[in-house]
Amino acid sequence: MAKNSKDTLSPELIRLLKIFGMGSLVFVLVMSFFNEKRANNSGKEPSPMRMTDAERIYFKNVRSAYYDIEIRRDAKMTVYRHGKRSKDPNGPTLTFSIIINQLSDEAYIFLEPNFEELPIHLKWSIPEKNQEGEITFEGGDKFAHFEFAQKITPLLLDDAIFEILEKESWIPLWEDEKERNAVMVTIEDYQKLINFSSKD
Repeated sequence: MAKNSKDTLSPELIRLLKIFGMGSLVFVLVMSFFNEKRANNSGKEPSPMRMTDAERIYFKNVRSAYYDIEIRRDAKMTVYRHGKRSKDPNGPTLTFSIIINQLSDEAYIFLEPNFEELPIHLKWSIPEKNQEGEITFEGGDKFAHFEFAQKITPLLLDDAIFEILEKESWIPLWEDEKERNAVMVTIEDYQKLINFSSKD
């Protein structure tokens, strides 16, 4: 009899286990309703450079008319360069291209200097606001190119004066209005292509 009483659970202990079990279940259910961030077990995080079908179709059917197009079939990529970009080989200049990766439905913005030396040093000033500064571009991956474009965007909007360092001399950059506009339009088109404003 003594052995049997040790093997069985008392009614109080059974009641405590039921309360604890029900409480745990209710807690898990309540927390699942308030947890908006779902686990991503696919191994792939959503890319900030991903395009939707609508954005890609709009760019291809409307905006691409303003660009020179280079199709890279080997890499399954298409490169778009603004038709009014600077093509002057005599002085240093910076242009941007938009690259569409068909395999991953991503778009990248890529800085294309007409020279090979890195790092790139830019000096800018906004005389009306008595502001000035420098930006250095060391090169890097798609995020580094995008970050550089984001740094110069507000300066372009404020009509900043730019100079680029070449062989220890500061040379004016983007003085021509068409060239400057081509840089700005390329950045704006890229932001729309990846719907950047809604992610910011």
